[in-house]
Amino acid sequence: MNVSHRILCIYFLLFFLLCAHKEPPLHIDRVDPKLKKIVALNEHQVMLQFSEELDTLSLNLENFHILSENDTLMLLSLSQGNTPDQIFLYTVRMKPIEYAIEGKVYDKSMRFGFFRGKFTGSMRPDTIAPWVKNYSKGYRLKSFFFQFSEPVDTTSLKYRIFPRHNMTTKWQGMSYLTIVPASEADSLNYDTTYYLYLYNLKDFGGNRIMPFITTITPDTIYEPLFMRGKAVYQEKPVEKGIAMISREKVVGISLLEKGEFLFEVRDSMGYFIQVYGDGIYGEDTIFVDSPNIIKLTPRAFDLDSVIN
Repeated sequence: MNVSHRILCIYFLLFFLLCAHKEPPLHIDRVDPKLKKIVALNEHQVMLQFSEELDTLSLNLENFHILSENDTLMLLSLSQGNTPDQIFLYTVRMKPIEYAIEGKVYDKSMRFGFFRGKFTGSMRPDTIAPWVKNYSKGYRLKSFFFQFSEPVDTTSLKYRIFPRHNMTTKWQGMSYLTIVPASEADSLNYDTTYYLYLYNLKDFGGNRIMPFITTITPDTIYEPLFMRGKAVYQEKPVEKGIAMISREKVVGISLLEKGEFLFEVRDSMGYFIQVYGDGIYGEDTIFVDSPNIIKLTPRAFDLDSVIN
């Protein structure tokens, strides 16, 4: 390469370097999250809205305090709101008085902001019942998991597992429940389908969750058979009730939906079924490939005693 070519190459190299655009500097969040809005939604729930999205993993109930002129309003739990910039606080029953609130939150950049505010307590009752938002179901599972739509009164929980098994509960934040074997010796059997019947659970306003059933098994290759049928009373479907199947002991439970029940089973042999409605009862032997129409007649019983 002669001298003129070298000079030309150097010229073009300098030209491109001078004309190249620089990347814009990285954006650094220098603004602390600020409280924008406080609303008492009902007598147990306060909504806080902030100026930006919050880091939900850093939410800690101990970072919030609500005070009245003469007392402290006890906080029971908290959860993320309907949008990333919201928080729901759950309290004991409020009074229609002015409260002062203070606390600390973190944004997505882990910048924290202290806030203070005031609001008037609500006497509006909480009328919305909690529901199961997410849950475990299927195979390759060794424990039950539930996520509820809101924090709940954990002391109100009732559940039963069929077939019976020694389990224990673990709560996280009053919205997440895991039900696990009580010890290593109580591990779930791979050849068994476990039914969990969850009921009676209430939120802080006393609203009860609808009864809920799910099934799991640790089995790695699971091909269940589905056994269906219908419960009728005076030739009409039984709208509400439960059905339980057994072979010497109860091995499955199902909620009636428009009179119909459904079970996951592992073989096509017969099962003894008992169906409980509102003051009515029926029983029979059912099979996978049969119509399985169960006729109920009046009978008094205590459903809690039956389940327990």
